[in-house]
Amino acid sequence: MPQKPFNFEASLNELEQITQWFESSDADLDAGLQKFERGLELAAALKEHLASVENQVEKIKARFGDSRKQAAPSQPFGGEETDLLD
Repeated sequence: MPQKPFNFEASLNELEQITQWFESSDADLDAGLQKFERGLELAAALKEHLASVENQVEKIKARFGDSRKQAAPSQPFGGEETDLLD
């Protein structure tokens, strides 16, 4: 059975709803424990997905070269040496 694609937005919304439930409710201990466990599952899945996306971005940048890289100037303000303590 093929795995369905990860729905980032739906997972994030569900996690936000769980957070709101904890903030606004006189939490039932058993329900709270189940929601806490689900919240941790969602947080782990979201973190894993973000790491995967970050890897993809890095691969794309490496493939095309990061043309935005610029050498940092060795001296501030156009090469003039300044002494801010004087």
